[in-house]
Amino acid sequence: MAEIFHSGEREIQERTGERDRAILNGRVIGGSIPAGARPFPGRQQSCVLGWVSPEGDVWSCFVTGPSGFAAADEAGTSLSIDLGGEDTISGSIPPLDGVRAGDHLGVLFVEFATRRRLRVNGKAAEVSRSRLRIDVAEAFPNCPKYIQRRNAEHPAAAPERDGARVEAGKRLNNALQSWITNADTFFVASAHRDGPVDASHRGGKPGFVRLHGEELYIPDYPGNSMFSTLGNFAVSPRAGLVFLDFHGNRQLQLTGDVRLDLEARENAVETGGTGRWWTFSPKKWIVSSLSPSFDWTLVDSSPFNP
Repeated sequence: MAEIFHSGEREIQERTGERDRAILNGRVIGGSIPAGARPFPGRQQSCVLGWVSPEGDVWSCFVTGPSGFAAADEAGTSLSIDLGGEDTISGSIPPLDGVRAGDHLGVLFVEFATRRRLRVNGKAAEVSRSRLRIDVAEAFPNCPKYIQRRNAEHPAAAPERDGARVEAGKRLNNALQSWITNADTFFVASAHRDGPVDASHRGGKPGFVRLHGEELYIPDYPGNSMFSTLGNFAVSPRAGLVFLDFHGNRQLQLTGDVRLDLEARENAVETGGTGRWWTFSPKKWIVSSLSPSFDWTLVDSSPFNP
């Protein structure tokens, strides 16, 4: 059987004693979107994109749009994302302008109302201001753990659009620190040094992300044992994080460096028993608008949150 995990993933799997479970769970990874999951992107109103900028920074962003703004082809080998619709915000995300044909991309779809998610990784085949088409290299579903259930509802009257609001900086002010430490959800993009990019979800109780000064201290809960994110960190310790303000229709993007701590046993309870943490040191941040065409309502938190 061909090896599906790269050296960084194998290293983390072996160091944590989860190699056998990773091989078992890795059977879900395929070279195309599974037939049963191909309609899934077309039903979503959002997705997460991850990529590496020309400067070498890893970024992620949350793109919103009406149902159908993303779609897989019949074979599951191509994924299209509409970036130019009236209710799609992408031009307000400056780093996204640097994506070019041939670049590696990671895409994550999360259906918050059902806690279903689908990861799709590949290369950009077509890039324009209005459309992104990706040739799929691998795709697989994920378990529902740590996803807070939310509904996206269209308001009775469409709110007035106030244009794209973009702020940027390098230091985290008090407002941004509060945003981070009160979050119950964020997304993370990571990249292998040879190119492939992955986008993933992280969730927990509000406050699960700590701040040590301006560094983020993040627990790694029990998961599928494949370690796509931590495996990338092992060979390329960079990340792009995005935090959502569900009430204010904003996103906070961060890019920076990562350090792994796989044996912090004194904090094992807060990691769900793994003892694993990672530290993120932000270098740059961007705050931008999301589409205001629907409102988010929290239904309940994940029963798996430590």
